[in-house]
Amino acid sequence: MKLLMLCREPRLYSCRRLLEAATTCGHTLDIIDPNRCLLKLDQNQPGQFKIYYQARFDQTPYLLPHYDAVIPRFGSASTAMGCALLRHFEALKIPCLNGSQAFLNARDKWHSLMLLQQQNIAVPASALCGNEFDAKYAVEQVRSPTILKTLSGSQGIGVMLAEKRQSAVSILETLKQANIASLLQDFIGEANGSDIRCFVVGDKIIASMQRSGQNGEFRANAHRGGQAQLIPLSEEEKSIALKAAQILGLEVAGVDIIRSNQGPLILEVNASPGLELIEKTSKIDIALQMIIYLEKLIHTDLI
Repeated sequence: MKLLMLCREPRLYSCRRLLEAATTCGHTLDIIDPNRCLLKLDQNQPGQFKIYYQARFDQTPYLLPHYDAVIPRFGSASTAMGCALLRHFEALKIPCLNGSQAFLNARDKWHSLMLLQQQNIAVPASALCGNEFDAKYAVEQVRSPTILKTLSGSQGIGVMLAEKRQSAVSILETLKQANIASLLQDFIGEANGSDIRCFVVGDKIIASMQRSGQNGEFRANAHRGGQAQLIPLSEEEKSIALKAAQILGLEVAGVDIIRSNQGPLILEVNASPGLELIEKTSKIDIALQMIIYLEKLIHTDLI
């Protein structure tokens, strides 16, 4: 089969591993940068959608061929164009390993938390305010210390910890002044800088690990120097991880759980979770599991 990956950086570990897995399974996999694409609707060919790709500015764009399935691996900076491409493939009935709406659900942190809580999935107490709302009153709606998160961002970027309320007010006012949408959230101190990443493919948790921040770092992300170890999940944790992915419509998801005194809480759900740390920690070939699941999607679509 001929597969397509939407990824700005083919050298990333996750992209290289998926390319290896696809090749091992006998497929070809093209990798393109979604921001180098042009979508065309032709008035003379209703119902026909075309994609042109320009690998470099000094090269002539070319028409992309037909693909049997698409693997989206684009970052938050490419969400708009990446999702436009996914909608194009969805219109052509081409299976995508996470659809456009699922991506949008996950990429907006506030929207994803709201969807989860609507379905009775526990999340940390959170607040979102408009630019003209009193920052001091907004900060008082959550506990101190306070977490502030930009609504888009990944790898721990855009996540800040304010030890005191006045610090939280100052940070929030700065973000509002810069017109950066952000939310406020309770800091779960009892977690001691640790969280749990569950890697979901389809209706199964393929692997899980506990990530811990190092040297006083409250963010446990690998890109922030977090360390990982295997950890057994409770039945409740397994259940909410699978439900969280399902609620957001994700076929593949990295579900982040934090253990609080009130029980497990969903911190975030990632639509394009990294493979490196969890593969090396779990010793599981997650890339291969993703390709096998994609094969099943293609087969189901052909029936």
